[in-house]
Amino acid sequence: MLKYFFNVNVMRNFKHWRRQQIANTFGLKQKQQCDDLDNWLNSNEDIPTDIKPDLIRLQQKLRRNILTWNEQEMMVKFISLIMDKVNYDNALFGLFANRTLTSEIDGKTVSGEVDMIIGSGKYGLQTPYFCLSQCKIGEAEDYDPLGELIIAMMTAQSISNQETMYGVYILERNWFFLTLKNREYCISDSYIASRESDIFTIFKILKKLKGIVGELAAEAV
Repeated sequence: MLKYFFNVNVMRNFKHWRRQQIANTFGLKQKQQCDDLDNWLNSNEDIPTDIKPDLIRLQQKLRRNILTWNEQEMMVKFISLIMDKVNYDNALFGLFANRTLTSEIDGKTVSGEVDMIIGSGKYGLQTPYFCLSQCKIGEAEDYDPLGELIIAMMTAQSISNQETMYGVYILERNWFFLTLKNREYCISDSYIASRESDIFTIFKILKKLKGIVGELAAEAV
């Protein structure tokens, strides 16, 4: 198993951060209940009738291929298509892929590439509000995918100066939603994309996110 030595004076890629290291360095704490996360997950968003068959079709494709897809195929053939159904791109914000975030947190430079970011910016990412991280299939034992997402969210938080940051990390068929407020985070239970009801719930949560980001982006104008 690959090991990484921890030196807070060396700039390290997001993938190299563990939750314990983030807690030791930046005072990260986990909470069991967060109003921001509860509000986000309790979504009553409607699913358009023309979208439901597409979600079922994508879910069926996931069930057939989950054991054979690599992470790129999972991203291209499933995750990105789910995100596209929500349609995040508009005049205030958009969906960005494989963008690098760099900032200073407590005087320490942190930097790394994020699989997907929702943020403002017409010609490039300007203000991030949401980070999506896909766990590299078959590598979950070699690093901390939750730690990778949290340090990315902390970096996005530092750039945007937003009190609350939103995120999700995806481990094969499992989706975990997070909120980070200051240095405290909450994480949801797993939503299983191959389970019939969960695919609709995941879409509703992502659609609710569009409204949340819309409000944040409008306030920043």
